[in-house]
Amino acid sequence: MNVSSRQSLVAVISAVVWVVEPVTAVQIAPGGATDRGRSSQAVVDTNRSALDPRMSEANDLYSDHQVMESLQLLEDVIDERPEMYEALWAATRSAVAQGLLSRGRDVQNQWYRIGESYARRASEVEPKGLEGLYWLLTSKGLRAAQSGGRDAAALSREVYDLAHQVLEADSLHAGAHHALGVLNYRVRRLSTVERFMASNFMGGDVIDLTSWEDAERYLLRASELRPDYILYHLDLGRMYLHRDQKEEARRHLERALELPEVEPPDGRFQRIADRRLEDALN
Repeated sequence: MNVSSRQSLVAVISAVVWVVEPVTAVQIAPGGATDRGRSSQAVVDTNRSALDPRMSEANDLYSDHQVMESLQLLEDVIDERPEMYEALWAATRSAVAQGLLSRGRDVQNQWYRIGESYARRASEVEPKGLEGLYWLLTSKGLRAAQSGGRDAAALSREVYDLAHQVLEADSLHAGAHHALGVLNYRVRRLSTVERFMASNFMGGDVIDLTSWEDAERYLLRASELRPDYILYHLDLGRMYLHRDQKEEARRHLERALELPEVEPPDGRFQRIADRRLEDALN
């Protein structure tokens, strides 16, 4: 394979994973909670956080969009209590958010690797803990988007498997539905030739399981489970725009702009939605 062909293949593989726009934003982000109770991404269980009052403080800092301050406090907790599950997955959340807010691929990848490390440790402490699994698939998906070739293929397959593992334990997990919806969307928007090339690297089993129907089904389910989450409406709008369904695209993009910011990257997602809305109106 010559240099040009390898570069084309890397571009195809990168298109399969979750990137909304290179560097500036990503598809997978904080937002895995269902609407059946309080968000595990926003609120640490009070009974467990009572074990260390710094957990509540770190969560408040994150909610106030003070991401680095939150992470630094969580790292202090982890230094003293290296097997505290809640601190480990919360540290992943903060590291991922910091990566989303950073500029430059190398800097972003450093944060995603840090997040993946904490999520892996959380999953080792509680192998069936959904927060740990969700943040593990999130950090891996973000790294896959910045990788090429076999690394991207392996990470993408791990994300696919982890998302299904989460849904097996909790069929109403919005973040896992969203991850699978984006995977379907990104694969189906590839040309026939691009899908053939990606299949050789990623494995035909994953490629062949995707469809536009599943892309819409998973993304709609995520937005139904968490209707107040900006990213889910943004991604639905983008998918409908690609399908030339401009009325549906407009509705979801407008909803993304109407919602209040909750997670630290939400302002960036709304700026993207604003630009995409112009496409829907034209």
